[in-house]
Amino acid sequence: MAVVLIFLATFAAVALGGWVIYALTHPVAAGQGLLIVLCKGAGVIALITAVVSWLGQGLLPAVPPALLTVAFFVAANRLERRWRRW
Repeated sequence: MAVVLIFLATFAAVALGGWVIYALTHPVAAGQGLLIVLCKGAGVIALITAVVSWLGQGLLPAVPPALLTVAFFVAANRLERRWRRW
């Protein structure tokens, strides 16, 4: 178990270090990419919340998180579509 945690921590540290180097050399693109990743992450969290609400409480309480999921993914797709041209 400890080996897996050390591997994951090392992987996260290398990925973060790579992103920091990229952000220092390409600040605009890194900021845009971060915003897209945050939108998609929020969409996944809202999707998980919708599924758990649906399974635990029924369909009606799952509607607001499902709508948030759609909104976050639409926003991320619009950002990707707009920023590819730059």
